Amino acid sequence: MSSKITISKNILVTREKHRIKINNCLIEIDNFLKKDQKKDIEMAAEDLRLATRHLGGIVGRVDVEEILGSIFKDFCIGK
Repeated sequence: MSSKITISKNILVTREKHRIKINNCLIEIDNFLKKDQKKDIEMAAEDLRLATRHLGGIVGRVDVEEILGSIFKDFCIGK
């Protein structure tokens, strides 16, 4: 693991802009988790897309193709 990565439950986010984006990201992830992904796959995907946009506002651009690759590799969609 990189020495630049910190894992802790007590992380303080000092920038208001970052706090807002993290909270918005968590809201979208929560919306995703509340949906039946098999029935509402389009809406669930939109929740994840919005979550990545909020996260991307902090860490930089998030590549959609990479996320889609991970979803299709790690989850059983369409089976």
